[in-house]
Amino acid sequence: MKKSVLFISVDQWRWDCFGFMKNKYAVTPNIDKLAKQGVYFKSHFAGIIPCGPARTTMLTGLYPFIHRSTRNGSPLDKRFTNIAKEIKRAGYTPKLFGYTDTTWDPRYLNDNDKKKFTYESPMEGFDPVCHLPESNPEPWYKYLLSKGYKYKNAKQLYKRDYPKKGEAFTYKAWDIKAEDSDTSFLANQVIKHLKKTTDPFFYHVSFLRPHPPMFVSEPWHSLINPSKIKLPLNNLNYKKMLSGHPMLREIGRKFMDEKKYKEIRFNELKSEDVKKIIAVYLGMCAEVDYNIGKILDTLKIKNIEKNTLVIFTSDHGELLGENNLWGKLGWWDSAYRIPLIFFNKNLKARKINDFTESVDLAPTILEWLGLNTPINWSGISLLQYLKTGKNKFNKNFVIFEFDFRESNYSKFVEEKILEPEECNLVCIRDKKWKYVHFPTLPSLLFNLKKDPLEKKNLSNIKKYQKIKNELLSKLLSHRLLHQERQLSSMQVSSSGVSTSYGNSLRKMVK
Repeated sequence: MKKSVLFISVDQWRWDCFGFMKNKYAVTPNIDKLAKQGVYFKSHFAGIIPCGPARTTMLTGLYPFIHRSTRNGSPLDKRFTNIAKEIKRAGYTPKLFGYTDTTWDPRYLNDNDKKKFTYESPMEGFDPVCHLPESNPEPWYKYLLSKGYKYKNAKQLYKRDYPKKGEAFTYKAWDIKAEDSDTSFLANQVIKHLKKTTDPFFYHVSFLRPHPPMFVSEPWHSLINPSKIKLPLNNLNYKKMLSGHPMLREIGRKFMDEKKYKEIRFNELKSEDVKKIIAVYLGMCAEVDYNIGKILDTLKIKNIEKNTLVIFTSDHGELLGENNLWGKLGWWDSAYRIPLIFFNKNLKARKINDFTESVDLAPTILEWLGLNTPINWSGISLLQYLKTGKNKFNKNFVIFEFDFRESNYSKFVEEKILEPEECNLVCIRDKKWKYVHFPTLPSLLFNLKKDPLEKKNLSNIKKYQKIKNELLSKLLSHRLLHQERQLSSMQVSSSGVSTSYGNSLRKMVK
């Protein structure tokens, strides 16, 4: 019998905000149960931030330095395949519930095509049965109108008044009822389709939450008492950042720029505000968990668990006040480290500490379905981990990157300090060290064992130069080994076309 896949992704959910990760404030019983009964990966990392690039990396199985859709709005070259296209060839109808934040290749679009004016289109190959991009969630809007809510258009749904000067954050429940929220609506759409399904299926379910805006309906708003929350470790302040590394200076300027303040006035945050924001964030997580539980219950009721692989992950992380930082930016682990859980009745429950990356998800899904992985993909299948708990191709490090040319992240381009192509960084991270490389800015080196918050840069200290050089060499080798090889490993001669493709891991010899 053909197998099915329920691929659930959430947006901006930190790796440690779960009960099974020993977070005493998180209320996530359904995902905790999934982790307890399934296989969860404790050292899983996104390949890039923010949302669109992170999802492109996850769904194409390609490192960002290959697919080059590295910003929200950077097009994905049409020549690249993706998970939806691959399983469609096998006879599945890949259904999308939510969004993928994909920017289509404008060279293949008509001048008046709507996809030419947004980065929030559904990825090519998916059947967007319930497309809910944040800026224009039209199906949910129509549902709310039918329930008697008064909104002029779908673009109003996530808007509310921003706090005025002197009020850092508005701690107030969302005025939409929990049963009518975006999270509930999306889950109910999935459940409705699951109840009707008879054939093997592939569902990609993508929840917006706990991505900002930072508000949630009752009872989730009041679920976690802010006064009981312990403040995150905070050893940076914005003014001190201004005299640090050039990128730190830009981050400090970002959080001090009142012109860009919206729902949080960062420079005015007090301890009580930080606790309230974290409580709201965890409330959003709890709401998503509750609705995922409803979807999983439907699988049981339909008796289709046995042949279904359930996947839970996030596109990227959230800094959540750590080091006085919010959102996703920079090189800090909490922006890139994300949850990953697989569940199937036939898999033995276990936890995996080895490194894995978001590029590994698409190859794993294809192998689960008995399909071949495209020769150009960067990731490796994790199915061997799921079956045995071990993988002979385990990774010794992870790679992730960030393009910060946009004014939302830095003023390097605006002030003509750097060219756009200079505004990016790439990190190589192993169990102990993290090296951050910039094209033209000074590099960074952190000892993660002694300095988990990545505060003390060791890059210019003489005794660490050997370590720095070793990491830089590994980073360069990784780039060389993982260059696109769709055509480069072919050769045309008088004998015809021959190929010389190696293993997908392209592992370095020690």
